[in-house]
Amino acid sequence: MKKLMFFVVVALTWVACGNKAQDGAADADSTQVFEVPDTLNTVEAVVRQVDAVYDYLDYMRQHYKEGMPSLDERFATREWQQALADVRAVDKDCECGGFFDFGDEGPLDAWTFDCYEGRVSADSVSVKLLPNGTADVRFLVKDAVTIGGVPMRWLMRVEDGQWRVADIFFESMQGMDLLAEMKRYARYMAFEKTFDINKYVGQMESEAYVIFSKGTDDIRIIAYTFVDVDSDGHPEVWVKGDEGQDFQGVYSVVGDSVRLLACSDARSEIDFYKGAVGFSGYYGTGEDRKAFTIVKNSLPVDEYFMEHKFNIFSEEQETIHLAQTKNGKAISDEAWNEAEKMLGDTVSVTPYWRPVERKLKLADYAE
Repeated sequence: MKKLMFFVVVALTWVACGNKAQDGAADADSTQVFEVPDTLNTVEAVVRQVDAVYDYLDYMRQHYKEGMPSLDERFATREWQQALADVRAVDKDCECGGFFDFGDEGPLDAWTFDCYEGRVSADSVSVKLLPNGTADVRFLVKDAVTIGGVPMRWLMRVEDGQWRVADIFFESMQGMDLLAEMKRYARYMAFEKTFDINKYVGQMESEAYVIFSKGTDDIRIIAYTFVDVDSDGHPEVWVKGDEGQDFQGVYSVVGDSVRLLACSDARSEIDFYKGAVGFSGYYGTGEDRKAFTIVKNSLPVDEYFMEHKFNIFSEEQETIHLAQTKNGKAISDEAWNEAEKMLGDTVSVTPYWRPVERKLKLADYAE
């Protein structure tokens, strides 16, 4: 089931990672200054290293000996190797294959995608040299049966006196950024493994009491799941209440801090977006409500709310009351419409609900 939860993360992440892939090379430029020898700072030197990767792969497949460095050890940066080590540490506890197990016919390999028949090679290599000892490299990875090739993209960086692969992008999967996804995956799974709902459930219910003006007996959380709303690798917690309550809530949990991001009842439903979560619903007698919270780094950034009351008995259903706010302050129709436009369409998320097994106190037994 851990794998199912990983796909919840990736479902929200992959849709938006095309633009991230385009910006990945530029992001690396300002991190550190590298001195690149003139002999390395050429397109030809980069192409030679790309070819060397697949030459080494072919050699390993034919002459492998115990202790021979892997492709990652031989050609990847230390940052990549650390991210991969973190993923493998997580995958030891995964019963369903691990991070790379998302191919149609089995796990995909970072270096070859699903090309493994006969000799694997890079074709039509295109190199763009960037500042700070980095290069944006695009090519087609081919094997004996994949004649057309699979588009691949690498971000390469000079490290330890040679060009090394700093990041790999699966262009055929909307530019999936493997380094970013590995880091998110490891962080997400570490959070999931150590998360104790009993530590937060009381505070979560208290937050909901204020919103719904109900007593403590009216809202009782019985199940929870994880959704990484802002795709930062630190998931938010989605909960639901007892049958008949129709309560659901999505919370940001950072350390000991709990923030309610969105909640719904029988008249509304939770809405997920790329980087935001909210609710919408019809509250009867001519009243619509909609709200959404922009989430960044697992914390709420901006909160929008709209309440629309109209005359249901008139043909035009003219507006009686319209309130639109951002962080509690009134905004114009134009500002609200622009925020909705930036929000985009909702994203489908299928929850895997986990029961809340409450740890009873002595006072509970006395009752």
